[in-house]
Amino acid sequence: MTLRIERAKSDSPRLPLTLAGVLICGALGYQGAKSVPWPREMESGAGLMGTLEPATTPPAPETPDAGRAVVPAVVDTTPRAPVRVNAGALQGCGDGEETDLAPSSCDAPAAVEAALRTRLTEVLSRCPSAMEAARDPSRMLSIGLRVDRPRRRLAVLLGRSSSVADRLSYVACVREQMGPMEALWALPAAHPRYLYYFVARFGPLGPSDVVAPAPTTPTAAPTTPTAAPTTPTAAPTTPTAAPTTPTAAPTGLPTTQDLQRMRSLGPATVTWSVAIIRDAPRTGAIVGRLVQGTEVEIVDHRGGWYAIRWGRSGTNVGWTFRTAIGQ
Repeated sequence: MTLRIERAKSDSPRLPLTLAGVLICGALGYQGAKSVPWPREMESGAGLMGTLEPATTPPAPETPDAGRAVVPAVVDTTPRAPVRVNAGALQGCGDGEETDLAPSSCDAPAAVEAALRTRLTEVLSRCPSAMEAARDPSRMLSIGLRVDRPRRRLAVLLGRSSSVADRLSYVACVREQMGPMEALWALPAAHPRYLYYFVARFGPLGPSDVVAPAPTTPTAAPTTPTAAPTTPTAAPTTPTAAPTTPTAAPTGLPTTQDLQRMRSLGPATVTWSVAIIRDAPRTGAIVGRLVQGTEVEIVDHRGGWYAIRWGRSGTNVGWTFRTAIGQ
């Protein structure tokens, strides 16, 4: 009996590890490597990642706006009406809650008036009613701006002398469009509150908007005294007798009945939150108080005080300081 012992076979085939097999494999590998066109980066010692990008293609430069959506610029297409705003008239100032100081007691900062007028001109040109108002340049708009520096607020008031149509729409437009005016609050001023009134006209400037000089009047006038030199010498007594009238007028005030019958000089509106009415200027007794927005009529004025009449009956009369009402 013959006994055969077999060696266990490996799961994976093996190459014969002979010296001849090693030499043949090395020779074949060397020939194959020479036939492959290796990039220059590999010859200079660059890694494998150097062969992923051709050396002749530079990378695209990155821009700050790369990947961002381009937003077109917003162009304001709102039609603008031609408008001219006259220099603001300072009506008063105040150190308290009211602008109860006369303009002569205020410092009247020019920078504050200029800033208000510039912004008001820009806003009024874009108001919805401005294009319609531009068709009639003879009409005007009176707007009051009350500057409250401590609270950083601007109160918009409508002057009763406004003759444009739909005048209340301008008040709403100015209130909405004036916006924050941080530069205004930084301007130096002596008082915390000021009240300015501005007059605006819409449309192209016409002859009525320009004060026409009259050079011919002074040139033609000199002929009058030369032609009649005897006239001033013949009646010297007239100016001597007349001074009694103007000297007596300022000392007396019209009575209550006189104020009730006097012809109105024009409408006005109370601009203070509460206007104090007296029976005489300055030291007179208080006869009433009118809230802001009350419509009155001016019937007389003495210095900085106006005699006003209000109510349907026409019997309510009194005196108030001129900055308390706006024309």
